[in-house]
Amino acid sequence: MAEQREIETKYEVGDDTLAPALTAVPGVDHTSVDEVFHLSAVYYDTELLDLSSNRITLRRRTGGKDDGWHLKLPDGADRREVTAPLGDGDDVPAELLERVRAVVRGRVLAPIAIVENQRHTTYCHAADGELLGEFVDDHVSSVSLLPDGTEKSWREWEFEVPDTALGRKTAIAVDKALRAAGGDTPDSASKLARAIDADPVRRTADLPKKASHATAGQLLTAALAAYRDRLLLQDPRVRAHGVDSVHQMRVATRQLRSVLTEYAGFFAGPARAALSSELKLLASVLGAVRDAEVLAERFEAFDAGDELGGAGSALAERQRAAEARGWVRVHSALESDRYYLLLDAIDALIAEPPLKERADQAASKSLAPLLHKRIRAFAKESSGLLADPAATDDDVHAVRKQAKRLRYAAAVVEPVVRGDLRAEVKALAAVQQRLGEFQDATIARDAIADLAAETTDPVIAFRLGRLDAAEERRAQQARASLPDLLRKLR
Repeated sequence: MAEQREIETKYEVGDDTLAPALTAVPGVDHTSVDEVFHLSAVYYDTELLDLSSNRITLRRRTGGKDDGWHLKLPDGADRREVTAPLGDGDDVPAELLERVRAVVRGRVLAPIAIVENQRHTTYCHAADGELLGEFVDDHVSSVSLLPDGTEKSWREWEFEVPDTALGRKTAIAVDKALRAAGGDTPDSASKLARAIDADPVRRTADLPKKASHATAGQLLTAALAAYRDRLLLQDPRVRAHGVDSVHQMRVATRQLRSVLTEYAGFFAGPARAALSSELKLLASVLGAVRDAEVLAERFEAFDAGDELGGAGSALAERQRAAEARGWVRVHSALESDRYYLLLDAIDALIAEPPLKERADQAASKSLAPLLHKRIRAFAKESSGLLADPAATDDDVHAVRKQAKRLRYAAAVVEPVVRGDLRAEVKALAAVQQRLGEFQDATIARDAIADLAAETTDPVIAFRLGRLDAAEERRAQQARASLPDLLRKLR
């Protein structure tokens, strides 16, 4: 499977439009042409056009130099193309299907259009022969396989460049030449959209030009949509065990839940609570992997200088085993109907958010004052709790969870955060960081104690004791700094 970033511009042209001489474009020294290829592509999507709605295209193409399966994914304003060999049949390759599981969920991918294309290709080169870009003149015919689908034919140009500064500079220069020659911006974003007479777009939240003028409902819905997109972005990375992917996906689930819990008073009906409960469960499954991963890395670092005779490695090995068990649960969860129903429920809530009338108020006069009140209450309650000599590690952990939820809640309101509230949010970040350090040290001590309880070797027990003492100091230092930090919030 290969992957590359695709930077291309499309143009609609008439049948008799002449392509310009690209050697007249600044920076283009000479061109070369390829043979004319006949390309035949079958496009796949679900009955609901889930891929198209998310700016994703999946096709099986024959002819030309890149026979195979092509999956094009949004990458900011550009696209990222992932390819796989044709294989023996028409089944979508598993490695491509994994990339779009969170989008298609349990729905079936099937052919929705056939696009035939006679392609004329011209390559633009610099004086030293470097490839600057690829210009194609496509003569296209299509058949829609959707109900009441039609046949069409048209002509279009494309210019694709490498993902480099020079490539983008060339694209700008060539764009001027192609438009001067008669190339227009196409009505449809892709050949597929034109073939099926549809360019569906997933509904997202609209904000006013100045986000600071948004209503509470607009900010809450926009936040849910942004966090949903973050979750979907991480899904294929988690399935492939991408670096930091589980952590980022868990953050997305917690961000979604923070909107639904911290601002519960703006939502009506039972959907909010049910969705929050499901998100909590998903975060828990992801957390098992993430927590074991963090502890393993922490313990491995202890043995970097080999001062503790491998005690850190023994602890890390246990955590890696726990991490592996956690991955089994994660994959099972992501393949379940329950997970796909959760994603459907998130989409439904964003499309038609069950907001109360108070959500029509300006966010600056509703969400911002509420956040200010919550932060002050958190600081007061937490200061009192931590001042109690009887406060346990579990009490500190509860304070940490509340601080994290408030941080996520503050991110939602960021467009309308001003003055004192901005300072409070910054101070809250420092509190959360210290609480995180305390929690990491506490969890590490629990893991050390578990191994110490099983060992009968006095040397290993001594080394574990040294590790425990180091973690105890970290926990004490973090906790001791909290009162001063909390005072800055009051």
